[in-house]
Amino acid sequence: SVTKDSTSSGDQKLFIKFRMTEVILHLNEHDDGGNIESLKFLLSEMETEVVMKSWDLSVATSIGSAEIQDYFTKSFDGRCQSLLSSGSKGKKFLSANYCKNDRQCPQYGSSSPPTEQSIVADMSVVKIHLQKGSLVKLMSMGLSIMAEIKSNNQPSKQIAIQTEEGLTKRSSVVKHHLPGEREMYIEATFGGLEVTLGDEHGDILSADITGLNTTITMLEEWTVVTASMKNVMLVDADPNSCHSQVVSKMDDSLTVISTEIRMFNTNSVHDASSLDLFLSATVQRLTVFLVFKFVNRVMHYVNEVMEELKLAKKAVGLSEEKTLSNTMEIHGAQEEKNGSK
Repeated sequence: SVTKDSTSSGDQKLFIKFRMTEVILHLNEHDDGGNIESLKFLLSEMETEVVMKSWDLSVATSIGSAEIQDYFTKSFDGRCQSLLSSGSKGKKFLSANYCKNDRQCPQYGSSSPPTEQSIVADMSVVKIHLQKGSLVKLMSMGLSIMAEIKSNNQPSKQIAIQTEEGLTKRSSVVKHHLPGEREMYIEATFGGLEVTLGDEHGDILSADITGLNTTITMLEEWTVVTASMKNVMLVDADPNSCHSQVVSKMDDSLTVISTEIRMFNTNSVHDASSLDLFLSATVQRLTVFLVFKFVNRVMHYVNEVMEELKLAKKAVGLSEEKTLSNTMEIHGAQEEKNGSK
């Protein structure tokens, strides 16, 4: 829906709202037997809202849920498994808001702190379940796609040159900042990531990372980047394990890691040696139990994946050689044809 010059808000110039119920994308793999469905991407309840007023612009977008269904390895009853899913019920998978304020607005300096542009994003918990066969298939597919892109990629002859005069003109624009004014503020919150690895015999391990938060604040004097992680845990999925908690933190009330990077702005931005940098990091104590049986299972899993990946690389290499040979034969035939003329 599109509304212009809305009467509900005197300074509102444009209002756009877009909503899509569901998007389904199928990724198929082609072989001699035809097309085989490999992955299925599902996105639901996608919304975007744009509001433009006299002195500001705001964009809000969200995705209700997301899922990737795995057709590489199916369950015992023949159904596909969920490779990726959004884990928080009743919470949107992703929501993001962008706001741009005009510095000429009379009320611009009244907000605390005054912010020219801001981006706030929030993502819920993401669950990933990877079987060994699916992992190998995904990596093989990635190699095939990269080989196809490489074979079709033509070197670009365009070279972008920026003169010192252009740099001088760009840097000559001077803004008069208000006290504490933020040129840009970015905040990203990630509920967590749950990863489970397994093979045909069952799950091997599960890793759980929760409470990820990152902020970027750009001021006139400096740029501040903060990052934190609330909890991390690694669990042995073997039900007969003598100690299932492989990695865990000792104090639940404390954040596992928190960092702050502050980069001070200088006039000589092209000289890296003149940039001042402040780095602070705090890491809490973790408890680690290593059981030989668990380590052995993980190493065996990694070795099997690497061996199958080597075979996939060889198959892609043979495919590239075959394509190159066919291309040379075509060019040779064309040259003979032109010579006969």
